[in-house]
Amino acid sequence: MVLPGHLAGGYLTANAILALAPATAAFSPTQTLILLAIGTIFGDGPDIDLFIYNFNQKSSRPDADENGHRHYVTHTPIFWLGLSLLIVLGGWIAGSLFTQFVGWMILGGSWTHLLLDSIEFGVRWLWPFSQRRFCLREVEEPVIDQQKGTLAYYRELIAKTAFRNVTFYAEIIITIVAIVVAYQQFF
Repeated sequence: MVLPGHLAGGYLTANAILALAPATAAFSPTQTLILLAIGTIFGDGPDIDLFIYNFNQKSSRPDADENGHRHYVTHTPIFWLGLSLLIVLGGWIAGSLFTQFVGWMILGGSWTHLLLDSIEFGVRWLWPFSQRRFCLREVEEPVIDQQKGTLAYYRELIAKTAFRNVTFYAEIIITIVAIVVAYQQFF
């Protein structure tokens, strides 16, 4: 999936967390909006590794990762679980329910990303114990003539894969649902 689907997934997950947790009724509208924004942004949180991956590809470093950007630690559930639980623990120690929910939003958004990536691309759910990627349906990597990490590479990648992958259609549906939910919520 790409940015719109991940952001939409994070937004929907943040809404679900806020709706299911009765304690969130104590949050002000501004705090609720901040939590929604955090959940939405962290819906694409695991893709922070794209910056490292693209730098390694553009620099033609000999140690450039050939396994793609999903091979970095930021694409593992344990990374986001650890980060989120540290924030939740910090909020608990400080007596701040809001800070605790920041941690839950980060966890919800990032794990939504990982679940969506698990449809076709695979996620290393058992890392560091296993390097195996788990997915529902594995997709073949297309042959791309452009240099990895460039806009031309990603344009060609999308053109060769978008309509063939289930995630393309899932992303459209998730994005439409998120737009409808946001419209009902804010208008």
